[in-house]
Amino acid sequence: MKQIMKRAHELARKMEGDWVARMALALRQAWKEARQPKSVVYGVRHQPSGGREWVAEIVGRHPKYKLDRKFEAPVERRWSSSGKTGQTYFELQEGRIYEVCEPYNGRYFVKVENGEVVSITADAVLVSIA
Repeated sequence: MKQIMKRAHELARKMEGDWVARMALALRQAWKEARQPKSVVYGVRHQPSGGREWVAEIVGRHPKYKLDRKFEAPVERRWSSSGKTGQTYFELQEGRIYEVCEPYNGRYFVKVENGEVVSITADAVLVSIA
């Protein structure tokens, strides 16, 4: 609540007109910003000789493959000039579960909680999507 009020005052100072009207508008905007889902940019190592790196959101169960996935598009690639090493960055949303495939490290599951990426087990994933 304190952060929302600080943000509202910050926004209201930049506006013109009556202070009460500015503050009301700034409060609406600050609450809207606070309610939006948070996202985190997550970097995955890129090494083509070890396979392709990817991140997929787990959206449910699949009859054949156990988990139904929605593959995420990278938001940025910082690769070397030869393209043989570097990082690929993906945007992860708060509260969602993702499977990450990183060359030489294999596959693992992560979840975004309170703006931080936390590793979780495959059993925890199966329980949470049941």
